[in-house]
Amino acid sequence: MSAAGKIVVLTGASAGIGAAAARQLHRDGHTVIPVGRNADKTAAIAEEVGQPGLTCNYADLSDVRRLADALLERCPRIDVLANNAGGQWVKRELTKDGNELQFQVNCLAPFLLTRLLTDRLRESGGRVVNTSTMMVHKHGHIDLDDLDSNHRYKSHEVYTSSKVAAALLLREFARRNPDIETADYHPGIVASEFARDQKFQQFLLRTPLGKPMQKLLDSPEVAGQRLYFLCTTAEKLDAGYYFKNERTQENPVVLDEDNARKLWDIASRRIGVEV
Repeated sequence: MSAAGKIVVLTGASAGIGAAAARQLHRDGHTVIPVGRNADKTAAIAEEVGQPGLTCNYADLSDVRRLADALLERCPRIDVLANNAGGQWVKRELTKDGNELQFQVNCLAPFLLTRLLTDRLRESGGRVVNTSTMMVHKHGHIDLDDLDSNHRYKSHEVYTSSKVAAALLLREFARRNPDIETADYHPGIVASEFARDQKFQQFLLRTPLGKPMQKLLDSPEVAGQRLYFLCTTAEKLDAGYYFKNERTQENPVVLDEDNARKLWDIASRRIGVEV
């Protein structure tokens, strides 16, 4: 994949890692289509990168379909889909589509967007890059019989499971679409607005007690560079997991092809696309 002049659709681009990656991509001559949930923040980063921004609420799958329609109308070519948007919430919630919120936002919504843009990505020999977490590849697991966390809800566990699901689907996507490159990566432990609902954590980081913790965190710029690398590298991406720009050992859980096929069927029905 050539490193020059890419068209990159970047979700979660309005702040943090996404905004940092968008600026780096724009600085180096790539075209960035920024997508965010907050209209004002998305408009601000869109002005910086010289492209109109698009908004989307991943808690509403009809809004994801609207986003895909807008992207297909606007982009005759898509070289990279960077699925960077995500979230974590303390309390269990169901979306209007009937899915547990973290499962939908972190897995089903980006899966739907990827499926709807597949033909456009295939035409350009493009790639899909998912922002993941090291927790997936350290001790992540998934229960296909409880994807909506009806029986147990612990925020961090549910977040990790939703990212395991996304990783399983990305690898199944790669098997079904060998002409599209894929990878997921751990951005680092980042000082950002990501866990907005984790109010105590956010408060602690702003206090003197939190200052030593902040020194251990990566900046959004450092994490953004890791996303930038996977969007632009000439290295072929073959459904691997990356940390600090290097291919890293994966959790065997995400390599389970049987579970991946089962989840593909479940997720496809949930988002209303053909298996």
